[in-house]
Amino acid sequence: MEGRIAFSAVYTTNFPGDELWERAPSYRFVNSTDQGGMPLEGGNVRFAWNERGLYVRADLEDSFQIANDPRDEQLHFESGDVFELFVKPLCDDYYWEMYATPIGKKSTLFFPRKREGMDLENFLRDHSFNGLEVSADQSESSWRAGMFVPVEQLTALGATWGESAEWTIFCGRYNYNHIELVDPELSMAPALSQTNYHLTDEYAVLVMSYDQT
Repeated sequence: MEGRIAFSAVYTTNFPGDELWERAPSYRFVNSTDQGGMPLEGGNVRFAWNERGLYVRADLEDSFQIANDPRDEQLHFESGDVFELFVKPLCDDYYWEMYATPIGKKSTLFFPRKREGMDLENFLRDHSFNGLEVSADQSESSWRAGMFVPVEQLTALGATWGESAEWTIFCGRYNYNHIELVDPELSMAPALSQTNYHLTDEYAVLVMSYDQT
């Protein structure tokens, strides 16, 4: 884990509310290091955890919100704005890519250890361990995505969960500002060396602690 950025998740005994989220460390969305600078419309993401699973809240500036697909389990980055969460065990090759849209729709893509010959549609169908819960709140100039990933999903393939467990995490974003869905602004937390959300060796380490201070 040496050299990796660390993202901290605060411990919560219940479903996290505003008071806990205010105490949670906040991580900004940025451009990849090969782009540099900050996105035109920024945002931040926070994490919490307990024995039931992982909680995520993303607050996203967005003056032109697009969500054209009213269905779950779709490739939502093709049809509008999306918050994306990637979760991966540090010492294994499989990982999940999960979506939340401004209208609260969700998707899960599962990338197994062996991926040869698979296309994107295969990953969308092959997520039998999915238990993702999603919420969304919109305002005129922003939207908020909430996610809960249950421990049953995270540990289904043998990984452990808790203070001593080793996980990595990454958040990406598609932000469209044109109805024709061209040239989305792509931002991320943490910054990757390139604008490629699948550079798993550059994901942040998720630090889970019982310390609530």
